Amino acid sequence: MTQAFVSVRSISKTYRSNRATVGALREVSLEIEKGEFVRLSGPSGSGKTTLLNLVAALDRPDQGEIFVAGIDVGRLSGSRASKYRAEQVGMVFQSYNLIPQLTALENVLLPMIALGRTNRSRARELLDLVGLADRSNHNPSQLSGGEQQRVAIARALANDPALVLADEPTGNLDEQSAERVMGLLTNAVRERGRTLLLATHERETAQTADKRLELRSGVATPVREMSSSGYLRSSRSTLIHSNNRGDYIESSTS
Repeated sequence: MTQAFVSVRSISKTYRSNRATVGALREVSLEIEKGEFVRLSGPSGSGKTTLLNLVAALDRPDQGEIFVAGIDVGRLSGSRASKYRAEQVGMVFQSYNLIPQLTALENVLLPMIALGRTNRSRARELLDLVGLADRSNHNPSQLSGGEQQRVAIARALANDPALVLADEPTGNLDEQSAERVMGLLTNAVRERGRTLLLATHERETAQTADKRLELRSGVATPVREMSSSGYLRSSRSTLIHSNNRGDYIESSTS
């Protein structure tokens, strides 16, 4: 049996603060195929950021396993985790996380430096991709919020990662900027055949995801919606409909 590109198997994560214990994730499992766009929705505090941090090897699960491209992410040491992120993962954060003293171009170059290489031509191409070729020498303080997030997208793609993790990438933006940033992010990932896991508190975006999951109280479930034919449709290409007795029956649409 072929393993999915991202395989999360019954992971749980608990945080302890003073005498309080908070269960961030409870036996969450999901699979993402290479090239898929998966949208993870849920309210603040539902565990979305925790899940992305675990997949990025920024933290370790208390139990369960996480595999990305065959790599057992949860067992990586500090140095190997850093190498894994530099080679395999691009990250986009809600707060941009740009280095204020560096220009837009230098921020995009940072992930390349982590791998011992710099390609200014590629960095400029990525800034052009997000519509900021003429802003490459500007510092973050000279850019709008939408422009800073576009720089962050270019930075996430700097090493051509197989997996892009985006944590509330439009949370600090106005509606117009948010729509543009989401379009740029999803198009850039899809054109390169890369995998995108997007965490958002919104259930819908203008861009169509291949799978939709919802996290509530640390538990993940597929999102199901009503189709135009009146059937309930799940994000796993399944129709859920009622039979004559009022029971709900699932039937695959593939």
